[in-house]
Amino acid sequence: MRWLPYRRAFILLLLILGILTGGCKTRSEPAKPADYFPMTKGSYWEYEGEGNEFASFTREVLFTGQNRAQLREDNGGTVMASVIETTDTAVIRVFSRGEAYGEENYLEKQSNENTVLLQSPIEVGTRWEFQEGTKEITDTQAVVKTPAGEFNDCIAVTAKIGESTVVEYYKAGIGMVKREFNSEGFTVTSSLKKYEIK
Repeated sequence: MRWLPYRRAFILLLLILGILTGGCKTRSEPAKPADYFPMTKGSYWEYEGEGNEFASFTREVLFTGQNRAQLREDNGGTVMASVIETTDTAVIRVFSRGEAYGEENYLEKQSNENTVLLQSPIEVGTRWEFQEGTKEITDTQAVVKTPAGEFNDCIAVTAKIGESTVVEYYKAGIGMVKREFNSEGFTVTSSLKKYEIK
């Protein structure tokens, strides 16, 4: 039996491995709604507001458990607690309470809300109803400039509530980077100023 010289055998082995691994490229997974809502305890976002004294606010993840996270949102006038739940196809706010100044854990509280914040598939035209109106994904490649920096490939979720619209921009792995409220020429914006994802 004839043996290949060491060098030729090594090159042949590399070629074979290249062919094998080249045929096994992994496809990138389609984005899920949960990708746009980081739920790690201690994650924190600060938003700079324009157009209203309560447009500036902070948001923090206080508690997590299974597929739920409790957020604390403070706009300087009041503090709201909300619990969001993620599934394979949606992110849903299942509980909310205003004037929540303490740090009570509401993760196991009975649901008092069922508001879909984001629905799959993550593509333009995905539309769903909620109590006050309709929401729709209107962009998946938005470029959003904020005090925290410029974010590419953001999704835009547009809510229509009567004559008003609210557009929220989300970046995968970061969360909401901007919110714009428009009603009869009146505009209020909240833009990401700084954040820390734990």
